[in-house]
Amino acid sequence: MPAAIAITGALALFVVAINWGTFAAGGSDSSCYLNQARLFRSGTTHIEQPLVSRAPWPRAEWTFTPAGHVPSAVGRDVIVPMCPPGLPLLMTVAGVVRGGEFLIVPLAGALAVWLTFVLGRRLDSPRTGAAAAILLACSPSVLFQVVQPMTDVAAMAWWLLAAVLAIGWRDGESRPFAAGLAAAMAALTRPNLLPLAVVLAAYVGSGLSGTSSEVARAGPAKTGPHIRNVWAVVVGLAPGLVFLAVLQWNMYGSPIATGYGPAQDLFKTANILSNLQRYPRWLVETHTPFIALALAAPFVMRRRGEGGAEAWLGLAIVATTLALYLPYQVFDDWYYIRFLLPALPWLTVLSVIVVDRAVSRVAAARTAAVMAVIVIGVGALWVTIAQQRRAFELAQLERHFVEAGTFAAEHLPANAAVLTVRHSGSVHYYSRRPTISWDTLEPGTLDRALGFLREQGLTPILLLDTSEEAAFRQRFDAASPIGRLDWPPMARLGRTIRVYDPADRARYFALASAQPFR
Repeated sequence: MPAAIAITGALALFVVAINWGTFAAGGSDSSCYLNQARLFRSGTTHIEQPLVSRAPWPRAEWTFTPAGHVPSAVGRDVIVPMCPPGLPLLMTVAGVVRGGEFLIVPLAGALAVWLTFVLGRRLDSPRTGAAAAILLACSPSVLFQVVQPMTDVAAMAWWLLAAVLAIGWRDGESRPFAAGLAAAMAALTRPNLLPLAVVLAAYVGSGLSGTSSEVARAGPAKTGPHIRNVWAVVVGLAPGLVFLAVLQWNMYGSPIATGYGPAQDLFKTANILSNLQRYPRWLVETHTPFIALALAAPFVMRRRGEGGAEAWLGLAIVATTLALYLPYQVFDDWYYIRFLLPALPWLTVLSVIVVDRAVSRVAAARTAAVMAVIVIGVGALWVTIAQQRRAFELAQLERHFVEAGTFAAEHLPANAAVLTVRHSGSVHYYSRRPTISWDTLEPGTLDRALGFLREQGLTPILLLDTSEEAAFRQRFDAASPIGRLDWPPMARLGRTIRVYDPADRARYFALASAQPFR
C-alpha cells in the first residue's frame, strides 16, 4: 500500500508537469539547455557566427550572442551555450522523439518522488516514505520547477539517487560505485554542487552506513573506515568530471572555466548575510514551519535508539547545499529557492519522521490515520501556496517566448536578422535566425548597424517587448529616426510583443505625406 501511494504521487506529479508544462524555450536558462541539446545532436558544441568578425563596432561578439549563450574563448566568431551539459545530454537522447526533450524534467520529478519514498522507507518505514513522497509532489518549489525545462528538478533527482545508493536501498548495503556514477551526472547537471559528493564519500567511508532502525534489526552495524568505498565513489565520479573538464576546455578555454564567468564575480562573501536572510525565510514561507522540524530528526531518532547517522547525513547535505549558495548572487524572487531543491527531499523525510514520532507518543493506536490527515492537510496547503505563486500559470506566462520564436521562424524572411534582447534566446532557438542584442550597441550606432546588416544581405527586423520600447527609444531616439518607433509595427504578437521592419518607416511617412489634406 505505501509503495502504491508513492507511485500514485509520482504519476500525479508527472501528469501535472505535462498538463501545465511550458514546453517553451523561454528565458536564458531554458533556451540554453534546449539549444545545447540540439547542438549535441548535431555533433558540435558551438555556433559559428562570421558576422562577429565583420561587424565595424566594438564588442560585436556580444552583439550577436543570444540570451543563454556567451562568446567562446576559443574563437572570436564562435558562440557557445553558457549552461552545464547534464540536462542537455539527457535532452539529446530524448530528442530523437519529437518533443522528447521536454519529458526529461517531468520524468526526473516523478523519479525524485519515488526515491523520496525509498529514502523514507530506508530511514524509517514505508509509511514515512509514502508520506514524504506525497509531500514532495505537493511542494511549491517542485511544482514551480517541474513544468519548466530547467536543471533544478533533475539536479534534485540525481543527488537523491546518489544518496540512496550510498546508504543502501532496503538492505542497508551501500553501493558506492553506483552512487559515484549518479553523483557524476549530478555534477554535470549542476557543477557547483560537487562538494555534495564529498559529503557522500565521507559517509560511505565512515563505516556509519547500515545504522538505521531497519538495518539495526537485521544485524550489527558496520564499523570502521571503508577506504575502498571512498575510492569506489571517486572511480564512479571521475568519468563525469573528466568529461566536464574536456567540454569546458573546448567551449570556454579552460577545464575549470564555466559559461557563467569567473567564480570571483559570482561568489562573494558580501552576499552571505543577504542570502541567509532570504533562503530560510523563503523555505518556511512556501513550505510552512513544518519543513523546519527536520532539524530535530537526529535527536528524535537517537532517543529511540534508532541511530541517527543517516539523519545527520541528510542535514549535512542540507547545510552544504545552503552553504554553497550563500555567497552566490543575491536574488529577490522566492522561486530562487529552486537552488536548494537537492536538500528538499531530506528536509521532507526528516520532518515526517519527527511528526510521526510525536503522533505515535500521543495517539499510538491511530498513528497511521492521524499521519494521513496531517499529510493531506499539509500537502493541500502546499499546493494552495504553489497556486498562489502562479506555478500553474507558467505555460501562459511563458507563451510570449514561443510566439516570438515561432513568428520569427514562420513569418520573417529567411535572411532576417532580428534585433531583440528579451526574446533573443527563443528567437534563436525556434528560427535559427541571427539575433542582435540592441542593448550592446552604442546609442549613436543604430543606423550604422542596420546598414551593416543590409550590406551582408540581411533584412533587419526589430522584435521588442512592450516593456523594452521605452528603453529602446531612450537609447536611440536622439541619433536615429528608427529609434523613435513612430510607425506602425508589421505585427503584434499577443499583448506584449511588437515587430517592426525599419524599412517600413520611410514608406509609411512617404505615404502619409502623399495623402491629400482634409
